Amino acid sequence: MGIDVGKFLKAPEYDIRITTYRDIFQVEALEQDRFGEEYKKLSAAVMMGKSDMEKMGFKAGDRVRLTNNNGSIVVEVRATRRDEPGGIAFMVNSPWSNLLVSSDAGDNGIPEFKNIIARISLTKEEITPLEKLMGL
Repeated sequence: MGIDVGKFLKAPEYDIRITTYRDIFQVEALEQDRFGEEYKKLSAAVMMGKSDMEKMGFKAGDRVRLTNNNGSIVVEVRATRRDEPGGIAFMVNSPWSNLLVSSDAGDNGIPEFKNIIARISLTKEEITPLEKLMGL
């Protein structure tokens, strides 16, 4: 009986730059039910260009871990409609993306929502529950 060495290997990590944006459909889902599946589906995701996804070995619907000095979350990865420049990803402004935003507001007093640096890796873990992000 052999040892499954794969379970001891850490998934490769890649650097990614995340920009957040607002989405009218996600806002509507928030108004309907903050803890509902539709809000989670629209919020707990990172959008990437197909070429980056291919390079990193991700398929649409895979779960990925995003980590930086501010926190770590698990979300679903999805492909953008057009191929984006390499190393750039997008997330809807939500409790999931907010966990990665630095509390240091810098000289202008505004947190950095458009230039979030993180590491991304494939995971089998479940999507981070909203209740955990809210400390409930």
